Amino acid sequence: MALFIIAIMIALSGCGKQTNVSDEPGSNGKEPAIDTTPVTLRVFLQQSLTDAEVKEIWAEPLKNKYPHISLEIQRPGKGVTIDSLIASGETPDIIYAFNGILPQYYLQDLLMDMTPLIKLHQIDQSRFDPAVMDSIKAVSKEGTLIALPFTYQFTALYYNKTLFDRFGIAYPKDGLFWDEAIELSKKLSRSENGVKYAGLDAETVSRVARPLAALKVDGKTDKASVNTDAWRKAFDLVRSVYTIPNNERPKGTNSYNRFMKEKSTAMLATVNILALGLEDAMKEGLEWDLAQYPSYREFPNVSTIVDSHIFSVTKTSKHKDQAMLALKVFTSDEVQLKSTRKTGRLTVLANEEIKKQLGKEMPFLQGKHLEGAYKGKIIASPVFSRFEFGANSTALEDAMYQYLDGKDINTTLRELEEKINNNIAGQK
Repeated sequence: MALFIIAIMIALSGCGKQTNVSDEPGSNGKEPAIDTTPVTLRVFLQQSLTDAEVKEIWAEPLKNKYPHISLEIQRPGKGVTIDSLIASGETPDIIYAFNGILPQYYLQDLLMDMTPLIKLHQIDQSRFDPAVMDSIKAVSKEGTLIALPFTYQFTALYYNKTLFDRFGIAYPKDGLFWDEAIELSKKLSRSENGVKYAGLDAETVSRVARPLAALKVDGKTDKASVNTDAWRKAFDLVRSVYTIPNNERPKGTNSYNRFMKEKSTAMLATVNILALGLEDAMKEGLEWDLAQYPSYREFPNVSTIVDSHIFSVTKTSKHKDQAMLALKVFTSDEVQLKSTRKTGRLTVLANEEIKKQLGKEMPFLQGKHLEGAYKGKIIASPVFSRFEFGANSTALEDAMYQYLDGKDINTTLRELEEKINNNIAGQK
């Protein structure tokens, strides 16, 4: 295995453009001098990683490269928020978060343009997926880089092979359109011996709206943006899915449990769940595989918008250079390859060879059609508003069930828009 990894790294070393920093404005082509005074960087984990993952894909590679830099992980929880950390004088040096919630950190005045530091430390921006970088720039009103990405979500169509076999239906293939997935679902949605089998769980309307680049709130105006053709299409899709007899999705349904524990869902269209219970479910008898996420005929092959997990060095950090050294390690080919192979997270690098290594060192994934996870196109996300989530997510889900219960689409979207704008006014 070690020889194989070395071979892969040699092959990857020729991939991607190598930037000559002497060509960058204000650069003399030399790496900055490194201060080796011991430093501990505080990292606030808005996106979760296990302690084992932090150690293997962050702490150990960082220690090997820069022994003087260590990490202190700050996890949000009861009594621990970004505001409480600031108040206690423990403001993080690095925030690890979803790109969609970055605007919230403007409230604490923690975000800054990292471009000068990126150039100083010779981090080649061309190595990253352009859609991911564009989505980060979109958050900043000036179009600057306020973060660097580490990984991003993919979407896929997971399926229960046992149910397909039992009902004599061929497994789903890559490249399905939503209407084809719905027709397939009709063959699988049934009730037998008192057990309901759902043919397709597409989660909620917010998930199927992502490939349409539809957000609830306009990030530029902080006004509701749901009374649109894109949201009508998304609402119509979930109605087509959840009005199939025996394929209803009751409010409060846990899609993951229904697929992995109850084993009563034939197809689940969702994000990356490779490390979120599938291994345990297999031990309990789940036979599964995955295919490419379905797409709209108007937008073939588009699977979702950028949902990336990013690092932002805080404006208040006293260790900005050390933080950038850490980010340079975390975004290196070596660490990106390790993360992709060992944790099943998709690399943010524009490097197909690393993508093809997805899950290669996760034994329970061997033989799975993981190519389906990265076949779909991920498009740049619109500008997120800090009001996109929270109460407005609840309002959207409530509206979806009202529509499924028979309310007409015009009334549904009009009332939803009013509700969202009222929520925003209250939060402001």
